[in-house]
Amino acid sequence: MIVWTSGLLLGLVPSGTALAYNQTLVASISRGAPLRVLPLGDSITYGYNEPSGNSYRRDVQCLLYVGGNPVSLIGSIKNGDWDNNDSDAFIYHTIDEIQEAGTPELTRQTSKPNVILLHAGTVNFVLSKNVTNTPERLGHLIDFITEHNPDTLLVVSQLIPNQNATVNALIDWYNDEMPAVVAARARAGKRVIMTSMRGMTVELLLDGTHPSERGSRVMAQRFYEAAVEAGRRGMVVAAEGPFTDRGASSLSPSGKCSDLKD
Repeated sequence: MIVWTSGLLLGLVPSGTALAYNQTLVASISRGAPLRVLPLGDSITYGYNEPSGNSYRRDVQCLLYVGGNPVSLIGSIKNGDWDNNDSDAFIYHTIDEIQEAGTPELTRQTSKPNVILLHAGTVNFVLSKNVTNTPERLGHLIDFITEHNPDTLLVVSQLIPNQNATVNALIDWYNDEMPAVVAARARAGKRVIMTSMRGMTVELLLDGTHPSERGSRVMAQRFYEAAVEAGRRGMVVAAEGPFTDRGASSLSPSGKCSDLKD
């Protein structure tokens, strides 16, 4: 898998590397910097149809916390079975609609996120909206986010697969276009990287579109690996202003991320 940053191709975790779900890559990100994380996306990020309603969000918070970082999730939407279940995850929103609905959080003047996790575009293909220029619309969203949050790490995820063959073909095309979209912004000095969803298959979907518990774990691991790599490259700065660590709320009773269940 690869990520883009500063206009360069960088190795993340080799595809042959086996990592246990609760195994961390480093002791912490950016020497334990507080992380104020905004999960941004559509119903996949929301946890639609998942019994817990967590999607990848609780899992990734747990991974960040046990890895050694104070962490708090933010956003205007609450959904999930733990206390810090905040996000900007908007059901059936296209890329443009995510930008519009997310504007209050993306343009906040205080307590800004220092990490944004983005998975967006599936609804464009499911609803056949603005399909042909979806990569350009993603680029506009990235530009909007980085303009208002220049010191924030933006992790842009390729899309998870879809059981509908027509939709999945469009997702494959979009995912192939995404590296160039992200690389252009990275070359311009934007603090943005891309992660694949390696290991995510249609067998890990609940309903053909949304991730199951196992699928959510895969998504969380990919986002976590990208954040670790970004920290290693000096792309993560500490959250600004007063900070409350809410990471412990994401833990399972055993304290292991691998024991989180729907």
